[in-house]
Parts: sequence; structure tokens; C-alpha cells
Amino acid sequence: MIIASVVWSIVSGIIAKKKAEAKKLAAKQSGASPQIDPSLQFEEPSPAQIRIESLRRKKKKTVTVDPDPVVQKPRKRKLEPIKSLHTKGCPLPPVEIPKRHTKSHARQIATLLSNRRNLRTAIVLSEILSKPVSQRN
Repeated sequence: MIIASVVWSIVSGIIAKKKAEAKKLAAKQSGASPQIDPSLQFEEPSPAQIRIESLRRKKKKTVTVDPDPVVQKPRKRKLEPIKSLHTKGCPLPPVEIPKRHTKSHARQIATLLSNRRNLRTAIVLSEILSKPVSQRN
């Protein structure tokens, strides 16, 4: 039963397409313009939608620039050090945060690869993450 309904829907679709093609061909041969289907309803866009579209299409204002403007060089100001919030009358000593000295990336990689186990892991990861052998040049 299901197969018959599926086959019938396919056949009816083909028949509808053939009728539409025949109608278009007849309209072309007679030279008449195709008529608009009165059953189609067109929705009018909301005023908000119209406003949005008009803003999208609106041209941006162009700014005119004088041919010889007077360009001032930016002043270089010295940055003042950050003032401490610690007051002298406070019984707690100020906290000083030590500066961290980070190693360069090359130094970190060299440290990792100095160990044989890490070197082996790096080679395996390189093979996994690189292009397949068949696609290498």
C-alpha cells in the first residue's frame, strides 16, 4: 500500500510538470504574456522592515579632505610610573610582586627536545600532524 502511494505521488508530480510545460509552450507560441496566478498572495513588509532596508541602501556620506592639511606631529609624553596605593600610615608592608622572567620559545623547545623520550614524542607528533606521505613534495 505504501509503495503504491509513493509511486502515485511520483507519477502525479511528473504529470503536473508535463502539464505546466505544455501550458508554457502554448503561451510562448501564441505570443501572449504569462498571466499571474491570482491565488498567490503577496505579503506587505512591515514598516520596520522597510526602514531597515532603506538604511542598508543609504549611501554613506563622503568626507572631503583639504589638499594641504596642517599635520601636527603627535607629542611624545613620558609615562608616569604607577603610584602605589599603599599609605605610609598603614601597619602592613606593601606587597611587591616579583617580575617573572619567561624563557624564549626557542629555549623552551630546546629544553624539551634535550630528553630522548620528548624527542621521540615530538617526532611521532610531527608524523601524525603533517601531510600524508603520498601528498608530500
